[in-house]
Amino acid sequence: MPSGQQEPGLQEGDRPSCFRGRSVPYPVDSTVLQLFERQAAGAPERPALTFGGETLTYGELNGRANRLAERLRTLGVRRGDFVPLVMGNCLELPLSMIALMKLAAPFVPVDDTWPRERFEEVIAALDPPVVLTAGKVDPPAEDARSVLVDAASLDELHSNHHGPAAGLSDLAYGFFTSGSTGVPKCALNIHRGLLNRFVHMTRRFGGGSDVVLQNSRHVFDSSLWQLLWPLTNGSRVVIPERSGILDLTATVEVIRRHQVTMTDFVPSIFNALVDLLSARPSYVRDLASLRRLLVGGEEISVPAVHAFRAMLPAVGITNTYGPTEAAIGSVFHDVGDDDVETIPIGLPIDNTYAVVVDDDMAPLGPTAVGEICIGGDCLGLGYLDDPAKTDAAFVPNPFAEIPGSRLYRTGDLGFLRTDGLIHFVGRRDQQVKIGGVRIELSEVEGALAAHPGVREARVIALDTAGVKVLGAFVTARSVLTAEELRAHAETALAPGLRPKRYFLVDAFPLTPNGKLDRKALAGLAAPAKKPAGAVALTPAERAVADIWLSLLPCDEVTADDDFFACGGDSLAALRLTLALEVDSGVKLSVKDIVNAPTLRGQAALVSGAGTATTAPAAPSRDLFAPDLDLPADVRVSGAVPRGPVENVLLTGATGFIGAHLLHELLARTSATVHCLVRGTDRASAYERLVANLREQRLWAEAHADRVVVVNGDLAEPRFGLSDADYDALADRVDTIVHNGALVNLLLSYQAHRAVNVLSTRQIISFAATGPVKRLHYVSTLGVCVPQPDAAPAASPVREASVLGTPPPVRGYDQSKWVAEHLLDAAAERGLPTAVYRLGEVMPHSVHGVPSRRGLADGLVKACIRTGLAFKSPIRMDYTPVDYVSGFVVASVLRYETGCFHVLQPRAVDFDELLAAFAGHFPLQWVDYRDFWCALDDLHDLHDLHDVHGRHEDGSDPDGLVRLLSALPRPDAAFDPADLASLFSDSTALFARARTQRFLDRERLAWPEVGREVFERYAAYYRA
Repeated sequence: MPSGQQEPGLQEGDRPSCFRGRSVPYPVDSTVLQLFERQAAGAPERPALTFGGETLTYGELNGRANRLAERLRTLGVRRGDFVPLVMGNCLELPLSMIALMKLAAPFVPVDDTWPRERFEEVIAALDPPVVLTAGKVDPPAEDARSVLVDAASLDELHSNHHGPAAGLSDLAYGFFTSGSTGVPKCALNIHRGLLNRFVHMTRRFGGGSDVVLQNSRHVFDSSLWQLLWPLTNGSRVVIPERSGILDLTATVEVIRRHQVTMTDFVPSIFNALVDLLSARPSYVRDLASLRRLLVGGEEISVPAVHAFRAMLPAVGITNTYGPTEAAIGSVFHDVGDDDVETIPIGLPIDNTYAVVVDDDMAPLGPTAVGEICIGGDCLGLGYLDDPAKTDAAFVPNPFAEIPGSRLYRTGDLGFLRTDGLIHFVGRRDQQVKIGGVRIELSEVEGALAAHPGVREARVIALDTAGVKVLGAFVTARSVLTAEELRAHAETALAPGLRPKRYFLVDAFPLTPNGKLDRKALAGLAAPAKKPAGAVALTPAERAVADIWLSLLPCDEVTADDDFFACGGDSLAALRLTLALEVDSGVKLSVKDIVNAPTLRGQAALVSGAGTATTAPAAPSRDLFAPDLDLPADVRVSGAVPRGPVENVLLTGATGFIGAHLLHELLARTSATVHCLVRGTDRASAYERLVANLREQRLWAEAHADRVVVVNGDLAEPRFGLSDADYDALADRVDTIVHNGALVNLLLSYQAHRAVNVLSTRQIISFAATGPVKRLHYVSTLGVCVPQPDAAPAASPVREASVLGTPPPVRGYDQSKWVAEHLLDAAAERGLPTAVYRLGEVMPHSVHGVPSRRGLADGLVKACIRTGLAFKSPIRMDYTPVDYVSGFVVASVLRYETGCFHVLQPRAVDFDELLAAFAGHFPLQWVDYRDFWCALDDLHDLHDLHDVHGRHEDGSDPDGLVRLLSALPRPDAAFDPADLASLFSDSTALFARARTQRFLDRERLAWPEVGREVFERYAAYYRA
C-alpha cells in the first residue's frame, strides 16, 4: 500500500482502541448462490469456468448445476445433509458445490490421498446419503453411495427452484483439519460468513472482468474464494490440470495462457516463485496480466514480497490471515512501501472484528502480546459432532464493542501495533503451519505411536535449508529404523502430515520442571552421516552434491542416492534446478529431476554425458545371481494330471491382457477361474475386476458364477492368504495362468523384483503344492532382445530357453529374464510350464479398445491431443490383444509346454496407423521437432505427481512424463533414424515357428493387421 494510504476498515478515531473492525451494510437478503444465479440470468453467455480445453458459460454452469441438484434430490439428498466431494481438479468441483447449495446441503471436500482409515473415519462421521466423485481420483475405499459426476453428461435445467432456499444462518460447507486427538475435525461454516467475505472482496478488489486461477488444493478452504467468488461478480475461474507435485513453470504458463488477473499463494510457494522469476527473468513478462495476489497461510517473507514488487510493481499483494473456522480469511493487509521490516496481517475485513486478549480474556493495548480472538459475521458454527472442542474454541463474547454472542479463540499470538494494525507472532499450542497446511503435532505423534515398535513419539517443526519441515523423534520398544517409520507414516498419515526427518533417540530432553524441552529436541536434529568411504564422487558429482547439501537435511551423499529419498520435495527440486542453472548454465526442469533423481544421473545431465532417458549399460549376470536359483525345497511330486481344465488360477486379471485372458477362459471353457486381485475386501476386489472387464467391453453377466475372486497380493508371502485359504486353493486349482506383473519401463530391476520375480518363485511353489498344476507364464520378447551395440543376429532368436543369454538392459525385461530362469529350473524338476513372449500387444481387432499404458497408444493419444502427426521410420510388430489371449487359452486347453513367440508375422508402419487416425481427427502433418515441442508445451500445463506418492505406472497419471522420457529429444544431435529405436520390428528379430505350427494345427486364423483394424482403433477414440 502506498505510504500514507489508510488501510480499509481503519478509522482515524479508533486508533487507541483495543478492538479492530467495522460494520458495513451488505445484501443480507441473498446468499452466494443467489449472487451467482443473478449473474447467470443476466449474462448467460459469459464464460464462467475453464478446465483444460473446455469452458462452461454461466448459463451452462447454472443449467447443469440445476440438473445435478435434481438428480441428487432423487438420490435422497435433503436439506442439511453433508455431502463429501471426493474430487480432483475438474469442472465438476464447483458445479457440485453450486448444486448442493441449491439443495441447502453443505458440501465437504475430501482428499482421496488420505490413508484409508482416515478416509473411512471422515465418511462415517459425515454419514452422507451420497459421496460425489469426479476427476482423476482413486478413493481409498469403495462406497456403495458413490455417485460419479460428469459435467458433459448433464443437460441443462432452467428452473432454480429445488425446495426451500438456504438462509444466511444455514450451513454452507465444512473442511476437515488436523485433529489434536489424532482424529480429524470438521470445521463448519454458514452462508453468512461466505457471503460477507465475497462481498467484501468485490468491494475491495472490484470484479466482473477478472480471471481467477484456482491455485489452492480443493481440500483447503482458500480454494473456495478462487472457485466461487469470481462467479458472484461475472468473472471467470480457471481450474488448472494438475496431478500433485509443484511445477511453478506450469503455473506461470497457465497464468500467461489464460491472462489470469488474480490468484493465491502460500508464502513458501510464493517464495519459490520469486526465486524462479529472479533466475529466469523472461518469466516476468508471462505474469504481466496479474493485478492482485493474495498470500496467506503462513508468515509472509518481507524480502520475497518486495523482490516481487520490484519485478512486477503493478501487481498488488495482499497478506491474508484467518482460520478455517471463520470463513476462509478474516484479516487483510495490502502490502505497501512502508512495510520494510515486517508485514502485519492488517485489519479485519468488513463486519468482522478482532481483539488481542490475555489469559483471562482481558483486552490488551498496543504492543502487548496475547491471543488473537475473532468475532462478527465471519464465524462458523464449530466442529461437527464435537461440542467439547466447539465450546473450548468458540467462547462467549464478553465485549460490547464486538457484535455477536461468541468469539473464536484462534490459538495464535499477536499484538496491536501502535499504528493500529495487527501483527502475528506465532502459536501458543502444538499446532504449526507448513506449506499452508494446519497441523496438530499431536495427531502426527499419535499416528507414529501406533507403530508397535514405538514407545513414545514427539514431533516438532524444523528449519531445513530455510524451509519448514516436520521432524519426528521416537523412542523405540525394539529394533526400529527410520525407513520403517517412514513407511508406517505413509500408510497412517495424509501426505501433508508426514514428517520429512526421523530420529531415533534413547530419551527425550526435559526442562527442569519435567516438561519436554522442544528447543533441546531440535538440537538433536543433526544431519545423518553416511558410512565412511561411501562418498567418493567425481568432480561433476561433487558440484551437484554441494547444491544437494545446501537444500537437503543431510551432510553427505553418495552417487547413487535419490534426491527425494534424501528429503527432497517439489520445492527443493525447483530450487535445485535454479541452482544448477546458475552454477553450470544448464537449464533443467522439475521433470528432469524426477526422471533422473540420483546424484549420478543429475551430474550426467549437467555435464552433458547423458539425458534423463540415457539408457544404462548392460549389467553383469552376477548382479542377478542371488535370484536365479529356485529354492531346493520346491519339488514336484506325483504325476501331472491330464484331466480337463476345471479350476484355473489367473493373476493380473485387472490389467489389459489379463482381462482378455479371463474373457477367453470364460468363453472357451467351462472352468471356474480364480482371480487373484488386490482389494480392501473381497467385494471391493470383485468390483475392481468387473469394472476392468466392462471398460474393455468384455463383461458378460452369464459368466459371473464362474468367477471367484481371491482377495490377495502377489507381492505378499503366500499371496497374503491365511494358511487354510492358501492350502484349499492349492488343492483345488489344476492350471495356473501367471500374467500379473509390474510393467514400468522407467523403473529399475529392484523396483520390479518383488512383484515380477519373487511372486513367480511363489507361483512355482504354489504349483508344486498339493496336486501338480500346469503353469502358463506370460513374458516379453524383451528378455532376449539383442544388445544395442551388438552386431545384427545372423538368424532370428529361437523360441527357446533364456539360459546362457545375457541379461537385458531395462529393469522390467531383467525381471522377466530372471523369472524365466526360475521357470526353466521348475521345468527341469518336472513342473509342466509354458512361456508366452509377447511384443507390442495392441487394441482389440474388433472393438478397438487399447491398453492405456502402452507406449504406442501414448504416442497415438499425444498426436490426437496436439492435433499433430509426423512422418517417421518407425516399424513395429502389432498383435491385437484378442489374438494373444486366444492363442494362450488354446494352448492351455492343449496342455502345451515350452516357449512361444506370440506376435503377428508382419510389422506395420507407424505412418500407416497415423494415416488411419487422420481420417477421424484433424491431424496436421508436421516435422517431428514441431510435434515434440508441442508435446513438451502440453506437459508444461500439467503438474507432476508427488514422488512420495507415485503411481505404479509412473510419476504422472496422464502419461506425459513417461512419453517425453521415452521420446528422443530433437536437439542438435538428433537424427530421424533415432525414432526407429522406439519400437522394434520384432517380426525380423524373433522366430515364431512353434507359434505358427500351433496355429496351423489348431486352425486358428489371425487375419492380417491393416487399415481395417486401424480404423476400428481410431473409431474407438472418436467415440
